[in-house]
Amino acid sequence: MPVNAPIALVTRGKADQTAEDPLVSHLQALSVPVQHIPLVTQQMLKEHENIPAAREIDWLVFTSANAVHYFECLMSGKEWGRTNVRVATVGPKTAEAAASIGFTVDLVPEKTYTAEALAEGLGNAISPGETVVIPKSKQARNVLPDYLDNRGANVVDPAIYETRAWTESAHALATFLSTHNNGVITFTSPSAVHAFKQMQPDLPKWPAICIGTITAKAASEAGFSQVEAAFPHTFANLAERVSNYLIEVNNR
Repeated sequence: MPVNAPIALVTRGKADQTAEDPLVSHLQALSVPVQHIPLVTQQMLKEHENIPAAREIDWLVFTSANAVHYFECLMSGKEWGRTNVRVATVGPKTAEAAASIGFTVDLVPEKTYTAEALAEGLGNAISPGETVVIPKSKQARNVLPDYLDNRGANVVDPAIYETRAWTESAHALATFLSTHNNGVITFTSPSAVHAFKQMQPDLPKWPAICIGTITAKAASEAGFSQVEAAFPHTFANLAERVSNYLIEVNNR
C-alpha cells in the first residue's frame, strides 16, 4: 500500500565527494523524512586540454566541490603551495573544499552563488592578459570562460570530469515513486533533472525544489509543473524551503 506521509527525495549524485551528503544532513536536522536515490555519478576524463604549470597561472577558478576533487586527483604530486596563484570559487562550500586541499581562497561571490556572479567578481579582479584556469565538468556552461575571455583574460578551461546518469538507480526510483503518494523532489543540478526524466518519462505531480535558477529552469523545461528555486543557492536554504513546504502540506 502506498505511503501517504510526505517525504523529500534527494537526487544528488553518489560521488558528490562528501562522506555524508550535506543536503540529506540539513534535511534530517530539520526532521524532514528523506530518501536519497542518487541519479547521477561523476568520473574523471583522461583526455583534456593541457593545464599550464602552476607558475604560469594567475587565477585558479573552481565552480563546484567536484571540480576541486578531480583537480586534486589530476594534479596529485604537483607543488602549488609556493606559487602566487590566486583562487576563486563559486560559493562557500566550494571554498571549503578548496581550503581543505591547501588553497587560500581569495574571491567568493556575495549572496548569489552562480557562474554569473563569479564572472562579475572576477571581471573586476583580473587584468587583461592574465591566465585563468577553470577546471570544469564536461557539461558545464560557458558563461564564465566566455565572459573572462571577452575581458581579455587568457582562459584555459579543461573539462576534467563528466556527469552522467546513474541508471542503476532506475528501479529504486520507480519503486519509490510507486510506493509514495506525496512528497517533494530536490534537484541540485540540471544533470540530475535530465537523469530523472530519462529514468521516469512520466513525471509525478510532485513539486521540484531546486538549488538555483539554472536547475529550476531545467526542471521546468523537463515538464515539472510546480518548480521553485531556493535562494541563496545553498543546501541549508534548499532544506529549509523543503521543510517549509512539507509543513504547509501537513497543515492543509
